[in-house]
Amino acid sequence: MPNDDEGPGEDRPREQESPAASTPESPPPIGIVGIGASAGGLEALGALLKNVKMDHTAFVVIQHLAPNHDSMLAELLARVTPMKVVTIVDGMQIESNHVYVIPPNADVAILHGALHLLPPPPGRGPRLAIDYFFRSLAADRGQSAIGVILSGAGTDGTFGLKAIKAEGGITFAQDPATARSDGMPRSAIESGYADFCLAPDELGHELSRFSKHPYLARRAVADSTHLHEHLSRIFILIRKEFGNDLTYYKHSTIERRIERRMALHKIERLSDYVKYLQSNVREVGILYQDILIGVTSFFRDMAPFDLLKETIFPRIMEHKKPGDGIRVWSAGCSTGEEAYSIAMCLLEFLGDRAVDYKIQFFGTDVDASSIQYARRGSYPQNIALDVAPERLHRFFRKHENEYQVSRAVRDMVVFATQNLAKDAPFSHVDLVSCRNLLIYLQPVLQKRVLRILHYALNSGGFLMLGTSETVGDSPDLFMLTDRKNKIYIKKNITSVAGIDFTIGGIPEEVTLPPRPAPREIRPVATVHQLADRKLLDRYAPPGVLVNESFEILQFRGRSGRFLEPAPGAASLHILKQTRPELQSELRTALNRARVENVPITCDAVPLRDRDSGVLRSVVIDVIPVPDPGNGSGCMLVVFREVNPAEKPNAAEDDAPTTVDHPQVRNIERELEATKDYLQRTIEELETANEELKSSNEELQSSNEELQSTNEELETSKEELQSSN
Repeated sequence: MPNDDEGPGEDRPREQESPAASTPESPPPIGIVGIGASAGGLEALGALLKNVKMDHTAFVVIQHLAPNHDSMLAELLARVTPMKVVTIVDGMQIESNHVYVIPPNADVAILHGALHLLPPPPGRGPRLAIDYFFRSLAADRGQSAIGVILSGAGTDGTFGLKAIKAEGGITFAQDPATARSDGMPRSAIESGYADFCLAPDELGHELSRFSKHPYLARRAVADSTHLHEHLSRIFILIRKEFGNDLTYYKHSTIERRIERRMALHKIERLSDYVKYLQSNVREVGILYQDILIGVTSFFRDMAPFDLLKETIFPRIMEHKKPGDGIRVWSAGCSTGEEAYSIAMCLLEFLGDRAVDYKIQFFGTDVDASSIQYARRGSYPQNIALDVAPERLHRFFRKHENEYQVSRAVRDMVVFATQNLAKDAPFSHVDLVSCRNLLIYLQPVLQKRVLRILHYALNSGGFLMLGTSETVGDSPDLFMLTDRKNKIYIKKNITSVAGIDFTIGGIPEEVTLPPRPAPREIRPVATVHQLADRKLLDRYAPPGVLVNESFEILQFRGRSGRFLEPAPGAASLHILKQTRPELQSELRTALNRARVENVPITCDAVPLRDRDSGVLRSVVIDVIPVPDPGNGSGCMLVVFREVNPAEKPNAAEDDAPTTVDHPQVRNIERELEATKDYLQRTIEELETANEELKSSNEELQSSNEELQSTNEELETSKEELQSSN
């Protein structure tokens, strides 16, 4: 964003052009404009290209063509533009001041500035080549992507403009009044995904203006001393109109959305845009919708949905019987595709058994307009790009240019407007899907949301996050069960949702008043259980039960001879509770048992009794004990005393008996144990040194990459200074 300290009318000296900006080694970045057209689009294409003047820019024209006939489109466009017009060839690298035209019977995608041709998938219904390319363009170019929809029938291009707009790009649509076929531009405008609605010649002039705007060059937000104050004012305006406090959303995302709106209104200073918002309530609503726009689709990232049917749903159904309820919550569902997709997967998994259970799906989002859209359950025919034909036939009903979710699926899903951070959550849920929501929240709000989701889940319930998300600072709440697809299982710990119904910001730490511990109601033990308990207390060796972090969960038997709390802050970590003589062997055994998941028995360790001074031999057993409640790995540590008199050493018996002989043997054992301990310490130190060496090499490599990136940023800075 521009620095607000500069006045709008000040004359500033022109900076000397940076050599780096004009050298062949660092040419300006190539902008790419995607143009979609269909019936009657040739005339509009000609008018647009005739009036556009954009340096360092390439145009990719995607038109609906007959699959089995040669196209004359490239020759016709070459007559109206001085730019070179070529038909796309697979792997073609994009060059500036070129117009690239789609060939017949192919889909076009872009990857790192290269165009690739793909055969259209069979059996997918209508061709949606414009949506296909625009989605690829949005993923490859981000906020510098530009999408244009011209004359054409149908709705192709609508979802593509949505993807471009969600990434921060600029979108255009031809004025339907000037289009020979107004289906495509009208769909783009009515959906709200087109930023401008202009005649073709005016589109060319507006594109020329935007090509010179610094926003499309991906310029970072300027470090203004007033940035925080301006953002706070914008947050106040949004909260006043919509009741949603965006303070703890990721500011980088919000700043990009604000920059985009400033570019569309030709506003250069953030302070001027704040004044514009204060005098224009409609712009506040548009900015709010831009911030909340969600990139979603049916069966987005197909792998997690396959995993639901193969693994997650079977595990949920293990504890269900006919007549039980199955509850699924899609949090941040946007326009409903995610919730409907999971519902379809569950119906496919259950088959004829679906009627035997009470199935309830909940879809929630903070955006009321998205929830209304989801309730209708009507989507453009463009969803054929994401939904398999058999699913379209089974779960949808075709109405003109739309697909509507069948009544059976719609009745299963309940949609509601909900602010996940402060509204009351659902409860007794078997599965929560919260994909690609946490990435837009700051850590304090992420932690709060995860605590609410943990509260909502049943014991052993599942949480599904986006592929770029983790539970972050809340590993005590969830345990990872599938790393690739980011599926977590709830840990059975006592938790409170921590819902704050007060008006205001979210505190950094939510402190809850202490609650009295519930009185434990213990069942009456039988005489057999009492007898077993007496036997265990009298004859079983003492020990402790520890969790996967080596924290003591339970003391078993009289273990005081082997434990000695360390001075300092209180801790239940077993290595801080065990006597120093046993710590080395115990540490090795714990690590081996956790990694190998097999029982480990240590060598006998000499341990002197604190009361009598007698030296005894102690053997430690570490036995993995998985927790059936949440699947976490606990371990049972058992201390066994071995009497040296039971295992006499023949060589020692033959030796002459002296008064000091037992003391000498004890000293020798201690010396041997010390040597073993030092040897193990040296080996652990060598291993640690190797790991540190490897980490140092990785850090050096990362440092080289950062230095390279810094040089590129310096070059970009010089180019921007030269352009400015």
